[in-house]
Amino acid sequence: MEYWHNRWDKQLTGWHREVFNDLLEKHWPSINAPIDGEVLVPLCGKSLDMIWLAKQGYKVVGLELVQQAVETFFLENNFESSTIKVDNHTKYSSPPFTIYQGNIFDLQSGMVQADAWYDRAAMVALPNSLREDYVKQIYNQTKPGAVGLLITFSYPEEQMEGPPFSLPDHLVMEYFSNGFEVECLEKIDLEDEKERGLSTVTSSVFKITRARNIWGLIFPKNKLKFFISYFCSFLSLPLHG
Repeated sequence: MEYWHNRWDKQLTGWHREVFNDLLEKHWPSINAPIDGEVLVPLCGKSLDMIWLAKQGYKVVGLELVQQAVETFFLENNFESSTIKVDNHTKYSSPPFTIYQGNIFDLQSGMVQADAWYDRAAMVALPNSLREDYVKQIYNQTKPGAVGLLITFSYPEEQMEGPPFSLPDHLVMEYFSNGFEVECLEKIDLEDEKERGLSTVTSSVFKITRARNIWGLIFPKNKLKFFISYFCSFLSLPLHG
């Protein structure tokens, strides 16, 4: 975690963009999040994408480790905010924005009850050792049926030491295999990123839906269809005395 504090202290924030993300604008309509609902933005930094989401009518709830990042977001956008302590976090409020500053993994389950979520640079900022815990927090801080938009970054791991860390499609499917339904919306070759000395660089956009009930948690959609088919076949077997 000290790594990210040092990056902000030295203003080494190359992941920050001064424009809205075009993939967010393109694919967000497919999420069908309820207008006026809450959108969770993990490891939000000072992302302008939060401004875009607010302009669409959503309440935005960010989670951020670094205090400087949170305060810079409000300062640069001329938002006055109030703060209160919530357990191990500082809660910044400036409607329609709320940001919890602290360790994302320490946030109590159910502290946020988001209707949707958006991740452009959070999961790729985490090494594999933390990604399962990240997915658990997405589950714990969203409502049943909540839909997320995940944008990933993938490259041959031996060619660069992250962050950003490579997150290939098959690992997305693996991490979200229980309690979620995953759909890949788009995959893009990032030619400009090859300047880093990488042979191949791709970005994928995923629509990820949290299960609405216990059956969706136990049996993801593809497995549930198999179970139902198997069970119906069993019921159709003739009975022998």
